[in-house]
Formats: sequence, structure tokens, C-alpha cells
Amino acid sequence: MKLVTAAEMRRLDEQTINELGLPSLTLMENAARATLQALLNELGPPKRLLVLAGKGNNGGDGIALARLANELGLKAEVYLALGEPKGDARFQLELFKKLGGEVLTGEPDFSKYDLAVDALFGTGFEPPLRGEPARLAEKLNASPVKVLAVDLPSGLSADEGAVKGPAVRADLTVTFQFPKLCHVLYPASAYCGKVFVADISIPPRLAEGVKREVLLAHELKLYRRSPDTYKTREGHLLVVGGSEGKTGAVALACRAATRAGAGLVTAGVPGGLAPVLETLLLEEMVLPLGEGSRLSLLALNELLNERGRYCALVLGPGMGRYEEGQDLVVTLLERWEGPLLIDADGLNNLADAGRLELLRERPYPTVLTPHLGEFERLSGVTPKEAAGRLTEVARAFAERYGCYLVLKGARTAVAAPDGEVFLSVRGTPAMAKGGSGDALAGVLGALLCKLEPKEALKLGVYLHGLAGELAEKESHREGMRVLELVEALPKAYALLERLQKSFKPSYPLFKLLEGPGKREA
Repeated sequence: MKLVTAAEMRRLDEQTINELGLPSLTLMENAARATLQALLNELGPPKRLLVLAGKGNNGGDGIALARLANELGLKAEVYLALGEPKGDARFQLELFKKLGGEVLTGEPDFSKYDLAVDALFGTGFEPPLRGEPARLAEKLNASPVKVLAVDLPSGLSADEGAVKGPAVRADLTVTFQFPKLCHVLYPASAYCGKVFVADISIPPRLAEGVKREVLLAHELKLYRRSPDTYKTREGHLLVVGGSEGKTGAVALACRAATRAGAGLVTAGVPGGLAPVLETLLLEEMVLPLGEGSRLSLLALNELLNERGRYCALVLGPGMGRYEEGQDLVVTLLERWEGPLLIDADGLNNLADAGRLELLRERPYPTVLTPHLGEFERLSGVTPKEAAGRLTEVARAFAERYGCYLVLKGARTAVAAPDGEVFLSVRGTPAMAKGGSGDALAGVLGALLCKLEPKEALKLGVYLHGLAGELAEKESHREGMRVLELVEALPKAYALLERLQKSFKPSYPLFKLLEGPGKREA
């Protein structure tokens, strides 16, 4: 599903109205009807609801919703929080009044209502809220009333996850035609509650040029084994890493690769640590590289001489950060022939070496999988800035260096060198612990052996998050182990297959996110 900015949404609106001739009032009516349907489906019919209406189209959507609610026999009132509306919103207000709708003249008492509809500001708003709107948002948040936001909670910017000042906290948000960045990026996403995307008759083909998407189960490409397959056809993945005290990282990556479907997995580790890996791994092979407890350049010759045995290389889990490690990463970037995924200390050594230009020079797919801290060392972009503008920051890096970037966090972005970027909203806070990234590296490495890079990364990131959710259900958010996530990977794949087979298009509403309510956020 396309993920759009405010400017892109404005262009889509204008094309639909001006080029295709669909009246703006029709879009407004469609938006109001879909929002009312979501309200009734999710929150039930309120005894009394209040629409906080702004001056623009967002306010018009809310006023139209109030009229439609009254037509159903509900009690809906309107409060013009910002003064008299204009344009289509003005038309909706006059129609609301002609049909007997009540417009409040004094400040509302939220305790008298079951539901407040936030229709103050839409996607054109630039934070922060100031003055009376800011005070009203804080008063609404402090009240016990349920809140539905029209398009997005007032106070948020449609284009980022950062929250800049006061903002309404909603239990339910209904956005129109396509989700916006604030609906899926933290911390703004936590202000939205459940998020529904409503079809309001803007043709999806108009958004074909948008190169930003949310990953959805039914849109992923799954890999299916041939009946006559054999282990080498299913891919031989090499995982290189490990240092004293960090052998578990390699083991987790290898076990995750096996659980993600790799036909063969080999752990390439310092020779002194090979016996430890032999005891940790049963189905995976161990390749001693040199002696001692650190990877060395000298030990790479054997590895490079046999690179034809492997479909892909994962470099970095548990590797350690040291000067020779920098040379090792640079050497593999220059000499490894095939897909190369760099993770963990492999990324730190690359950043320390300062040789990012090698990424663009490689004729083979290169994947970097940093968390926000590692990304700061690579790019200079702070974690706070990257989290708020995740998709745009990831895209800029991938385009600049001609690589694939999997930027990990509470949301994970997959950016390709052609400018496409995909956002995963799967996962759970239970995954915020050491080893989750190693497991993801193994999953992605296994799939790089089977699928084209872009499809492999999209599927792998989604599966990893889904497996985390399944593992949490069987365990607990506070005590879930990464090994439980790894063991849940086949179940996640099976669930994904079922989701694809059972998918049926829903109209006009599609549930995008099951977010926290106002009281939980």
C-alpha cells in the first residue's frame, strides 16, 4: 500500500477533482461516510457525539459526519473551534444547519459526550499547535471521552513521526485513500490509535509514481520450493563473525537462517572459537578461519578461494570492533563475488574505515542492516532525526551509495538503490533485546539465496516482525527470548501463507494498524 506525504496527497486530490472531474464534495461525502462506518464498527453508536470542526476540508469532513450521524438517529453536535469554515466546509455547515443540526456557541464540556471527533486540522497543517487549538487539544486529552481523528490527530505533521508540541491523542484514526507517514512512524503513530484507511474514490493508479509503501501480507512475494528440490538449490549461506564473548551472535544468525529456509548454513568463525560453535549448532556447519579469537585478514584467503560454494555472505554478527576488522570488511567489499549483507560490528568497522564509496563500486547486491545508533556512525544522522523521518533518510542513503539499506527500529525501513522504500509495521517491543538483529541478518541472508534482493528483504523484515509477535503470544513481552522468535519463524511463514490465501479486498475500509487507545498511549 502506498505511503504518501501531504504534498503527494494534495496532488492526488487535485488530479481527481481537476483532471478526472470528480467533485470535491463527493470526496468529502465519501470521507464522512467511511469515517462514520469505522466509528460504528469499532466504537459502537455513541449516545452523544461532538465534532470539533476546523475551517478547512478536515472540518468539512467532520461536519458532514455529524449530519450523517444525525440522519441515523444519533445525537451529533458541532463546535466551530476555529471560527466560520470556508469552501466546501462552509457548504457542509449550511446543510447541517438546514437539517436541524446544532452548533454549539460556548466551549464544550467533554464530560457530556461519549465521543469527540477531531476534525480541526488535516494534512496541510504544520506544527506546532498554538493558542486556543493547543489548549483545546490538552483539555480533550485530559478528558475521559473517546476520540476519533479525521485523517490524522490535530497537532501532528503528516510527513514525519516527530511530535512537535501539543497534539490530540486518538483512539481511532480514519485516513483517506493512503496512509501518511505520521500514521506509521513513532512517536506520532502512538497518537493515532487504531488506523483505518478509507477508499474515497481517488483512483489508486494516480499514485503509481509514489515510491514509498507500507508492507502488507497480501502484497509480499513468497518463495515456494519445487517438488524436486535439493539442499544446495535452497541456498548455501555463509555467516562470518564471532569474537570472544560474542559467539552467540553467529549462532543465532545461523539458526535463524535455517529456520528461514536456507538449504545449507556455514558459520565462518575464528579458529579458536570453532569448538564453541560446534557445541551450539547441530544442523549448521562450522568453518574455522585462522587461529585465535578474532577474524584476521590472513584467514580470508581460504574463504575467498572457496567463495563459489556460497550463495550469499552475512558479515559482522559478534565480530568485534578493531583495526584489522576494518581492513577485513574493506577486503570483502572489494573481493567478495555475490550478495553481501553487513550487520552489527561489520557496520561499525565499515564506518571506522570510512570507505563507504566501495558500496557503490560493487557489481553485486550489498545490504546494510544498521539500527539507528549504527546508522548514525555511518551517516551522521542522529537516531532522533532518523526515527522521525525514517523512510526519507533511508532512501537518501540507499540512493547515494547504491546499496540496499534495512534501517532497524520500532519501525523498519527497507530502501533500495532505485529510490523505492518499504516500511514494516510488524513487530513488538519484546524484540528490543540483544540478538534480534542477528536473527534478522540470518533470515535476510537465507532469503537472499532464493529471491531477488528487494523481494528477499521485504519478505524477511516482515517475517521477522511477525515471528516476534507470535513468540510474544507464547511467552511474555518482558521475558521473550530471541531463540523463541527464531523458533517461531516457520509458524510466521505458515501464517503469512494463510493470510495471503484468505485475503479479500475490503471496501471502503482497510485496517492498517491495531494501535493503543488514548488511555494506553
